[in-house]
Amino acid sequence: MSPYFAEDDPFADFVVHEAAHIFHNCKRCTIGLRVMRTKQWLLDIEYRQRETFAYSREAYARVLACATTPAERRELAAEYGAEVRISADRVDPAEVASIVADAASARNRWKVILGRCAPTTKPRTARQLAREALAARDQAERR
Repeated sequence: MSPYFAEDDPFADFVVHEAAHIFHNCKRCTIGLRVMRTKQWLLDIEYRQRETFAYSREAYARVLACATTPAERRELAAEYGAEVRISADRVDPAEVASIVADAASARNRWKVILGRCAPTTKPRTARQLAREALAARDQAERR
């Protein structure tokens, strides 16, 4: 096995981490899905939350692989959060631990991770942008 894949951390999974990045880097049309006006990416992940999403998916995948009951999932999530496992330079380790703990306690686990990493505001439509531009122009003319 390559040393690149060798990892002592039981919550580490390089493949899941990198696969998680595909979800926010891949456009729907690339894999043959219909492009909708408001949804062009496979998953809508906040740009600043990309690494948080990948680390959360990675840790939670390991929790799911090692636990067979909801109680075991919660226990493993608590174990994950008890130790700082990732560099604070890339993400907030406490936030990742919190996301993993929330996912372990929820029924809709995947949606918890997605929701915590989603954009906080919806993208504006062309109509909204046009209205804002007209309003700004009108306001500038009144001055």
